[in-house]
Amino acid sequence: RLLEDSETEMYDECEAWATRLLSHCEQTIESCFSSVAKRALITRDDEKLLSRALYFVGELSMIGFSSQEDSSRLSKKRSRDITPTDNDPVRGLFIQPSKRLIHLVKLMLPCSMPLPNPNNAENALTPTPSSTRAHAFVALGKFCLRNEALAKENLNIIARELDQESNTDPAVMSNCLMVMGDMCVRYTNLVDKYLVFMAGCLQAGEKKLVDVNSKSHLSITFDGTIPYSMVKKNAILLLSSLLLQDYVKWRGLFVHRFLAAVADEDDEVSCLAQTALRGPLLEKQPNLLSNSFVGAVFVFNNCKAHPLYIAEASAGGNGMGIDFEGAFLDGADRYHKRREIYEMMITNLSDEQKLEVTARLVKEVLGGALETSGDLAAACKLPPSSRLVNKRIESATNVLTDTLDILTSPEIKVGRVGADDDQDDDVASTNGSKPDQRNLHKQRLLSKISRKHLMEIVLPILCNLKTVLEASKSPLLKNLMQYLGYIFRTFKAEVNEHLANIPTLLQELEYDCKRNRKKKDSKSILGVSIDGGKRRVSMQ
Repeated sequence: RLLEDSETEMYDECEAWATRLLSHCEQTIESCFSSVAKRALITRDDEKLLSRALYFVGELSMIGFSSQEDSSRLSKKRSRDITPTDNDPVRGLFIQPSKRLIHLVKLMLPCSMPLPNPNNAENALTPTPSSTRAHAFVALGKFCLRNEALAKENLNIIARELDQESNTDPAVMSNCLMVMGDMCVRYTNLVDKYLVFMAGCLQAGEKKLVDVNSKSHLSITFDGTIPYSMVKKNAILLLSSLLLQDYVKWRGLFVHRFLAAVADEDDEVSCLAQTALRGPLLEKQPNLLSNSFVGAVFVFNNCKAHPLYIAEASAGGNGMGIDFEGAFLDGADRYHKRREIYEMMITNLSDEQKLEVTARLVKEVLGGALETSGDLAAACKLPPSSRLVNKRIESATNVLTDTLDILTSPEIKVGRVGADDDQDDDVASTNGSKPDQRNLHKQRLLSKISRKHLMEIVLPILCNLKTVLEASKSPLLKNLMQYLGYIFRTFKAEVNEHLANIPTLLQELEYDCKRNRKKKDSKSILGVSIDGGKRRVSMQ
């Protein structure tokens, strides 16, 4: 019958129906509040009733909503700049909640409702169930989507629940995060300064415990070890969507927070973060991982004093840069987490990017260790006993350790280093297609560039660094010699040529290579004997 009425009559009838239902929900909430005040207790039935009422008031306020509407031009009943369509005949209709209803909803936002409690004169607060709070934030968020003035007034209240210092229930935090995401699309400039709280949800709950007493009957239950996994997964999906649509930009340590999620204890969170980073986000910004790699080594090790960490933290922040507080990846005991992130990044780098990352690691980290001042230089010069006392030096030492391990990793090899180039050329010229030949020539070119960089830039730095580490008897010398040994084994002829003037170092490298080869041979022989023993036992 509505389709046969005029547009005005249709709006009037829908508006009257929605207003009556909204008024009924308001009365229901007030009645429930009165009952709770008398009993000084929120029962399970009260919790269910409040949740249903909050859901309805939020949905009623969204009737006729359009993302194109201008909240400043909304009249009492409809948006004047939005026209209805056949699929949405009430498009533009605006059911405005009363000030009293907004006040009632906001009363349910805190952890305790300020209701009179006659049984306890000292504490006149009634605990608010988590499910009620979660529904209240969603209802308030829907009100804000159609009222910019209300959004300005309440954004801070919603963002506060995302603060890592708060003891917010996971369900409440997840709902607040989704509300902030919707408002970021609607009021991008207003929400931009709260991005730091949204990014913090990628590591939600990593430094706080859930208050068991605040759990309600209807609260979502979580695994006790990873109660905030739902918040983290929602944060990955929401922030990825906002980044892809350009509602937010990478700035500060935002990308490092995303990378830290790759090493999350929850496998689902880790897998989701990897999928987002190496999928749509990397496709949108191909240099995302390569540009962030060197800075990530400093950030993950909490090496804050280094200029590179400071530059990464302030990049694009305009005074609102995203920090790394609440994300714990530093220390030798967390190296396996950092290694997981490094491996993911390396496997998604092109050969050109691997060459660039290698050059920057050598120049900015190993080269920085040869400077006269700075934490990296101090980490190489101090005796081992002093490093455990100074936290800054310990962080710098871990940066150097990570860098040497990354450079030694076979995954960061460029092109077909160590392959028979002439034989590859013959095979490609006879059997390969033109694209295959071009790719092979490109790999060979990058391999030659990498080899030249190793011999002319990297090797001299390593030799100088070896002298410094030997003088201080640094434990980093072991990591350095492993990298030198890798270079020697891969490019023995070139190394012999470039180190002809340092025969002592050549002898050390040859000795280390022989010793490593003997260890590998002994392990393989031991493995064969053990395997053979098992076979004999099984045959008996």
